[in-house]
Amino acid sequence: MKKIRPVYSSQDIPLGLSMAMAQNTLAYDVFARLSPTQKKQLINDSSRTNSPQEMQQLVDNMACSGSYSADSFM
Repeated sequence: MKKIRPVYSSQDIPLGLSMAMAQNTLAYDVFARLSPTQKKQLINDSSRTNSPQEMQQLVDNMACSGSYSADSFM
């Protein structure tokens, strides 16, 4: 049987984003429910943060809203 690779694995998520989501466990749940397009947008937006605090704010906003859109990026 062919093994199916998930859309995003831990190797695909940037370390800073992964660390920020580790500090907010609800964020991992929200990330898992995002569409592939939303996940890609979040990863792209996370690369534009300038500090760990901005990254954490991005993740906390996603977790509080229960979803992610480009409009929620700072």
